[in-house]
Amino acid sequence: MVEKVMNAQEYSAAGLSAIFSNLAKASDKQHKNEEAVLFRKLADFYIGKAAQDKPTDASFEKLAEAVKDDIATGFSNVRGQAEADKDRGSLRALTWGEKATKIQSAVLGRYARQQEALLADTSIFVCDICGFIYIGDEAPAICPVCKVPSLKILEYK
Repeated sequence: MVEKVMNAQEYSAAGLSAIFSNLAKASDKQHKNEEAVLFRKLADFYIGKAAQDKPTDASFEKLAEAVKDDIATGFSNVRGQAEADKDRGSLRALTWGEKATKIQSAVLGRYARQQEALLADTSIFVCDICGFIYIGDEAPAICPVCKVPSLKILEYK
């Protein structure tokens, strides 16, 4: 599976870190502890590399554009492949990812209008499972996207 999906030359260090981090989480859920440890080591290695290779041209505008591009074309491209493979797990994850990305886009839009006032005297929470973002005083009781309990919705500091 990993060989089918990955060609390391096509991914940034941060992208590889995210992939290996997700594989570690999946291995944990399948009680494959040895594999989870190895995937975590790879994720940590690549996140360290990503910190060294930080782009000098990063901007809020580029982030907002990348999120718009994911919504406009990225999800549909991946969904087509998942449908062709009849991969129900990937389709479910894509549904969650698409919902969370649309919420991210809305948050970015609010931030563009309100700047730091959006975050004043409040907290940011992110679902560790699907990426749902919530801005408020405390995490919701369950994630509205993937329905996990609040213990999986972590405060971002």
